[in-house]
Amino acid sequence: MEGTYRLRYQTNRSAGFAEVTVLGAAAAQPDVLVAPDVFGWRRGTYDERNAEDERACTEARDGAWYALTHLPADAPDLLVSVVGIVTAPADTGPGHVKFAAAQAVWLAAGHAPHHPPWIDETGTPVFP
Repeated sequence: MEGTYRLRYQTNRSAGFAEVTVLGAAAAQPDVLVAPDVFGWRRGTYDERNAEDERACTEARDGAWYALTHLPADAPDLLVSVVGIVTAPADTGPGHVKFAAAQAVWLAAGHAPHHPPWIDETGTPVFP
């Protein structure tokens, strides 16, 4: 199973962008991994990870776990591998990668929760 979600919005107050791609596979218990080459799309431009990359990886893990805990009780356990994270320095804010990761997991699993997270009027992701 694969899911990619691209968060894109523009208002007169703010803009937001994050894209996350995940792979899901049946597992004995749920787990989330972040692939070592998750930022491979920019190889050659920036060779080393930085503090923002680590924040994005943490948010991706948090978003994937959020999604896994909001799957139906009868859904099979999944091993989620985050294989791609794309950010934009000026437009990727706190919570944007987490939001995109959760949505990508739900796309891969073929399930959308009844009360999904949303982006409020200030551009902040809200997780119910």
